[in-house]
This record gives sequence, C-alpha cells and structure tokens, in this order.
Amino acid sequence: PGRGEISASPLMVHAIADLHGDYDQAIAALRLCGLIAADGTWAGGNATLVQTGDLVDRGPDSLKVLELFRTLRRQAAQAGGRVVTLLGNHEALNLEGDFRYVNEAELQSTGRETWSEMFDPEAGAIGAELRGHEAAVVAGGGGRRPLFFP
Repeated sequence: PGRGEISASPLMVHAIADLHGDYDQAIAALRLCGLIAADGTWAGGNATLVQTGDLVDRGPDSLKVLELFRTLRRQAAQAGGRVVTLLGNHEALNLEGDFRYVNEAELQSTGRETWSEMFDPEAGAIGAELRGHEAAVVAGGGGRRPLFFP
C-alpha cells in the first residue's frame, strides 16, 4: 500500500456510503481502504466491502460509478472477497422515475428517455440490477420498517 493507505484484511468489513456519482472520490476512498489497486482493479483479496447506497445522483459520473461497483463485485468474488451494494434512496428515486437529483450534464448527455429506459425497474438493465440489491431499513418505532421497496 501507498502512503496513507491500509491493506485490506479478510477480518475487516469496509463500509462506504453516499458516493453520489463522484467517480474520482469513489476511487480515492477505495484506494485509501486498500480495496483497489492503482489500475482500479480489486486488491482486497477476500475482504468484504459494503456500499450502503446512493451510488447515483448529484455527481457527473453515476453510470461510471455503477459500472465500477459492478466490475468490483465480479473481481472480488473471483478473489474470494465480496462487494455488497445496498439500495439507497437515490437508486429508489431513479427506479420510480424521479430524476430531479440526477446531474443535469449526465442526464443531458445520456438523454432523459434513455436514462428512464435504463432505470426502468421492469425492462431496464440498470433497473433490473438495482432491484436485486438489498434495501436499507430503519429500526425503531415498534420494530424494523423498510425505507422503500425494490
């Protein structure tokens, strides 16, 4: 590992939240944890990474961040590790067709109709993938209650 980085350990669970389409910061956080190499490939061995949702919206690279985690899931599994990606409220908003938080430049370059098709929970490739993610829940008020349903 480089200066300021740690080696991933199979006994550690790394959790990262709210990357919000910021690819550069996603890479920086994953490198800091020792989970990816300089070339962006999985370096965490059999460690576990939990991404607690909100990969998308706000930042200019939501699709790139989604692809990064899709790739890391495959690479981690091949190395005996695991990447768990939870469904955040911003993924749920996109599944529901609510694009108000999508970065305007990314939405324009992709096209609103194309974006809508990709995130369609029934027919879209990204929508179908996100429906497979576990949803976060809130504890309290007499037990656990779902924040939203995939």
